[in-house]
Amino acid sequence: MAHIYGRVEGPDDIRRINCIIRDEMLEVETPEQLTDLKKRSDYLCTLTYSPFWKKKFGSMVEELREVALEENRVTVRLANYIARYKNWDKEYSPWGSENKTIDERLKEIPEKILKEILESVVDLKLSPEILEELRRNFCEIRKAMVLAESEETLERLKKQGDIIVAVTKLPDFRERFEDILDRIDELVEREEERNVKLANIIATVKGWKVEFEVWTENEIREDETIEQYVQRLLEEEEKAEKYIPTEAKYKEGKVLWLVYYHEGRDRHYAKRIYFPGSAKDIELEGPGEFENKFGRKVWGVRIKYKAKVAPAVIRIGKRRIHLPERWVERTKVVPLPKEAKDIKLVEERPPFAYPVA
Repeated sequence: MAHIYGRVEGPDDIRRINCIIRDEMLEVETPEQLTDLKKRSDYLCTLTYSPFWKKKFGSMVEELREVALEENRVTVRLANYIARYKNWDKEYSPWGSENKTIDERLKEIPEKILKEILESVVDLKLSPEILEELRRNFCEIRKAMVLAESEETLERLKKQGDIIVAVTKLPDFRERFEDILDRIDELVEREEERNVKLANIIATVKGWKVEFEVWTENEIREDETIEQYVQRLLEEEEKAEKYIPTEAKYKEGKVLWLVYYHEGRDRHYAKRIYFPGSAKDIELEGPGEFENKFGRKVWGVRIKYKAKVAPAVIRIGKRRIHLPERWVERTKVVPLPKEAKDIKLVEERPPFAYPVA
């Protein structure tokens, strides 16, 4: 189990600790581990009524309590999701549901944990600030996922995480943080995997027919740069529109579905694959290991096709050079699980196949 408690100096530390608790819940293997983590969130609520914190924080203790109770409700909700997902006979209630006095609750906190909370000198805030900012945003997204009441809301929140991942791939971003790119990439990869894992747990428990996976460069349209892709998603987010790409949004583009059967889950899945409207001679290679647009080797399939490039004019001072229309060969690498079988491209998603978001 990761280090749960650190130095508490204000409400943000309560939020950080509950985020860590919820992330640890995603990895539990027994009901006892889940119960222990739930109690650790409870202890923070109890301490906001304790003489030690009243003396330490003064009037701020009211704000601490409000945040601790809010975070506890989210943490308990996730604990119940995990219990249902794991088929454990457990149901948890938020702090304060039991009729106990503060003294009784304080006595329930193990001495070792009480010492860890009150005497910790560990600063949970990440440094430099960009790492803390990225983690905070991912934590907020996962918190909102736990509270999501619809499949559409969950998909939109997952897409917000995708935007953060894409932003860290921008050339300008990578130039600004060149010295710590390894740390940023490591953090973002870990946080993105948590987003996907949580979203799939919630979708399964809710019975929503959708499967989530990590972001890939295949989300970028053929006619746009990664900068334009990020800007497009930000504009769509600003308009509060749920981002589900359609042929209409892709101008004269076409959409095909990559359908496959997952042996381990005994289930069919379907991924949207976007092509320019002129795409022809579409060929499927694999499955196998291929290098994607960012130079990373992934397991999946490679799709080759030809696309028409419109005529263009290059201006050099007062001179012009006209480039004729031409056909170019392009490729897409689509990641797939190694258990994928019966892989094929079709024009319509079969009703029995789960869409992958």
